[in-house]
Amino acid sequence: MTRAGITRAVVAAGGAGTKMDPITRIIPKEMLPVARKPILEHLVLELRDAGIDSVLFLISSGKSQIPAYFGSGKRYGLEFSYRVQGDGAGPGAPVLAAETWTQGKPFVLAFGDNLIRPTPAGPETPLQRLLNGQTANEDACSVLTAVFPADQVPAHETLLGAAPARRTDGSPVTFGKDQLDHTVARWAHACAARWVLSPFVFEALRQCRPRANGELYLIDAVRHCFSTGHQLKAVPLLPADVRFNLDNWRAYEDAVTILRG
Repeated sequence: MTRAGITRAVVAAGGAGTKMDPITRIIPKEMLPVARKPILEHLVLELRDAGIDSVLFLISSGKSQIPAYFGSGKRYGLEFSYRVQGDGAGPGAPVLAAETWTQGKPFVLAFGDNLIRPTPAGPETPLQRLLNGQTANEDACSVLTAVFPADQVPAHETLLGAAPARRTDGSPVTFGKDQLDHTVARWAHACAARWVLSPFVFEALRQCRPRANGELYLIDAVRHCFSTGHQLKAVPLLPADVRFNLDNWRAYEDAVTILRG
């Protein structure tokens, strides 16, 4: 169990993987192998090492291979559940779909197509740092972030706001109502696919309209939370932590090359 007592994690694994077509017509992108394990298995072990004991996988209807492979979770010493979500609903949809399962308590949200290699021989993994920085009953959300030069942020990343500098110690930054602005910054925080969310996020999501593409976005709910006085703690990855956003072939090839062993 973590210091904050958070033991539940929701894993979003419903994306169609269209950028990796045609292989993703046959196998979910989260099940592609990296270093002799499916991508998703690396995440399962990451969650277990961080003190999580129950995991809910949110999958789309074409991903039956995920529950077939992972089963009940017994062989990992964990308890697994599965729910099927609608296709193309956006990154906020898995959060709403998990509301009853979270039992009104803070929980981890992890995106199944993102793999993080922690600093070698580091005392804590990035997820452990995120969780251990959370105090019991803290009424806030936290997120791992990657810090980029503001003019070099990859197009697919979700930006949070300005970083005063590229610190090397992973010191957290707290964002509030007026701080999600990176337009004049030298450095910027982008989401790194690991969140700790409090129950108030569900109501915030219900207050958000889907965007023009019909998708519901978590970052829109975070902005709504700010308007009601809540804050977001950003915990940056350390310089030697490596994150792979495995939604395209280039990132997958990089992961396979770097993590080969």
